[in-house]
Amino acid sequence: MRNFNLQRAGSLLLILSVLLFGFPVSSQGAEPEQYIRIGLYYGETAKTSYTITSTTGFLLGSVTDDGFSPTLPLPAYTELTATIEGSYVALRGNNGELISSDVGSNGGIYPLDETVGTGMLLDSKSYRGGFLFTISQNGKLNAINYVTMDEYLYGVLHKEMSQSNPLESLKAQAVAARSFASLNTGRHASDGFDLCGTTHCQVYDGIAAEYPSTVKAVDETSGLELYDGSEPVFGYYHKNSGGHTQNSVDVWSTAAGYLSGKPDPYSPGYPWSITMTFDVLKSKLEAAGHDPGTIRSVRVGGRNSASAVASLIIDGANGVITLEKERIRTVLGTTLVRSRHFVIGDSYPETNGIGSGTVEVTLANDKASSPAPESIYVLTANGGVIVKPLKDIYLSNGTRTVTPLTVPTEGRPVFNDSVPATGDKVTFSGQGFGHGVGMSQDGAIAMAKMGFDFKQILTFYYTGIEVK
Repeated sequence: MRNFNLQRAGSLLLILSVLLFGFPVSSQGAEPEQYIRIGLYYGETAKTSYTITSTTGFLLGSVTDDGFSPTLPLPAYTELTATIEGSYVALRGNNGELISSDVGSNGGIYPLDETVGTGMLLDSKSYRGGFLFTISQNGKLNAINYVTMDEYLYGVLHKEMSQSNPLESLKAQAVAARSFASLNTGRHASDGFDLCGTTHCQVYDGIAAEYPSTVKAVDETSGLELYDGSEPVFGYYHKNSGGHTQNSVDVWSTAAGYLSGKPDPYSPGYPWSITMTFDVLKSKLEAAGHDPGTIRSVRVGGRNSASAVASLIIDGANGVITLEKERIRTVLGTTLVRSRHFVIGDSYPETNGIGSGTVEVTLANDKASSPAPESIYVLTANGGVIVKPLKDIYLSNGTRTVTPLTVPTEGRPVFNDSVPATGDKVTFSGQGFGHGVGMSQDGAIAMAKMGFDFKQILTFYYTGIEVK
């Protein structure tokens, strides 16, 4: 519930209005809600004015990290305009009349009656919670949405994982997104808010992105985050692991035990290929501050423990340029080079079933119809996952026990990185999509379809964590 501080309301009119319209008040001893500021328009997207619409009227007040404190009800107004007048943010009413000459950097605008559930419109787009406005460095207005954490997640979940997916995968996504947001609060502090609504943080689209399934997933995991012991941890995630998640230190710079790479048998196959001319490659390198000159060749310099490309070497007339770790994708384009599970050439090697869909386990008295995996994952009673060699697994129907047939000795792709790309172009062919750290969204969806619950999904992808 919202923490409206009536002692600071300042007028009998406000108290009567609160009682009349039934604004919620936090009950004594209730768990305090976490509030978050989301930048909707800022920097280059900032505007000179905004129109705010509410069918129930407005409440003006101030916001803090603990909630919204109302000071002035405006029941007669259904539309306000926020503009810059002088060096202040001013509010004008339906007919242009001045309501406030300076709302201040913490001045919040709320709907008079939130129980209607339609929120307020900001330039015709609907959001929960309230709005704040600050003057940006380029002399325009930053528009900020002030909401509770769960209200924020209502508008995130479908944009990051479609509402049509199984509920348990959506719940896993909700916990990961909440953990990511909670620890990234203040990421845009220099702009006056916590997180943006783009892929730089997490994609947020307000009420337009809400669906019954995603709201249910958020509500049923409310307050839950990822913990490594007593410490909350980041819920990094990506679309598809390509068959093996990554150690955080192999992608960025910091090692974290809970972000350890592991074979991922749940992520389905996600093949991709992109051909790039050397001229395009040269322009991308120049945009990143390099000066390769005429490019002569491109080759893989090495691979990490997950078999992902650790370095890419570009030989140019002006010298050799080496791109390492995730900078490979950052420079070349994350939507072009979709993961670092790639080769230089027209086809990515087969992987004996890892990350490529359903795997058949054949029994000793049957003929093998497809390769079996070398190891399988066994779910323990406490929700953990252990890896067991398939030769050590015995299957029983209660009266008869059998062992699996011989398993292949190689469960990972074999790479030939000795041949560079020369001429005037390079083709990258790979598997997976994203940085590969933490939870694979495609894998989480597959696990949910197999009957795993959200905690089992999270404890598989984040090593040694608790959900609490």
